[in-house]
Amino acid sequence: MSTLHSNHEIANLPRVAVLGAGTMGAGIAGVFAALGYPVCLFSRSQSTLDIARKKIETRTNAEMQVEYTSSLQDCVDGADIVTENLAEDVLLKQRIFAEIESLVSRECLLSTNTSSVPITTIAEKLERPERVVGIHWFNPPAVMPLVEIVRGEKTADDVVQRARELCAAIGKEVIEVKTDVAGFVVNRLQYAILREALHLVSAGVASIEDVDRAVETTLAPRWSAAGPLRLMDMAGLDTVEKVSGILMPALDRGEAVPPLVRSLCKEGAFGTKSGRGFYPWTEEGGAAAISRRDETVRLLTERRKL
Repeated sequence: MSTLHSNHEIANLPRVAVLGAGTMGAGIAGVFAALGYPVCLFSRSQSTLDIARKKIETRTNAEMQVEYTSSLQDCVDGADIVTENLAEDVLLKQRIFAEIESLVSRECLLSTNTSSVPITTIAEKLERPERVVGIHWFNPPAVMPLVEIVRGEKTADDVVQRARELCAAIGKEVIEVKTDVAGFVVNRLQYAILREALHLVSAGVASIEDVDRAVETTLAPRWSAAGPLRLMDMAGLDTVEKVSGILMPALDRGEAVPPLVRSLCKEGAFGTKSGRGFYPWTEEGGAAAISRRDETVRLLTERRKL
């Protein structure tokens, strides 16, 4: 993460409008505020804003850089950068972007943090769809080192370049998603693994605990050192070719929501936030697991920089 800017630099930093004050919106607002950017955080819910304020003021010393508002117009007034973090609802996102397009300057960078709605669809009803770009953050925003910059079909090259420059300024690594595919890159990889993990559990091949242990003790350490394609080069593509011929046809190809996930959600077992998911959780246990995850990511990120 970049260090705090000098007082002179802070005076010239762009104003950031963060739309949506949930987990991601509050986290992103905190990242910018901690670096000295003037931030305005919007939610129509005052209770959501109050929770976000507590989170930001607890995690940063930048409460003076953040304004909180339930007025969309006030939030984007004078904004140089907009980051949208609202619910994954196509019509809601289209409506919000159509509204703010007329409220911001033509130079304002319009970005969406959607993880599932196509950038092209979000921008399609705008007068200038070329100004919308996906800047997809990962949770928690202050910890995860990478963001995905996602092109819509009409996203302009200079908009992508501005997004790259913004991410570099706040110390984030970037990958560019050149085609607007569902789930982009990281989530496609993650859910491909999740599908096979749930298949192995549901088929009785291994327990939930052992599937997690297999990843935590073997795959995760290897992937933190090198990505899957680099690792296959190290293994030898002649070996990959032979194994692929046997293994690829045997992998799960289910297209529906995995039955185990659907069943747990029907029971209200949503994970740490509800006290039960694949595992039972206490409030303290959930907080400890999240803290351990964040610290592990920090350590691995720092190690990569050495």
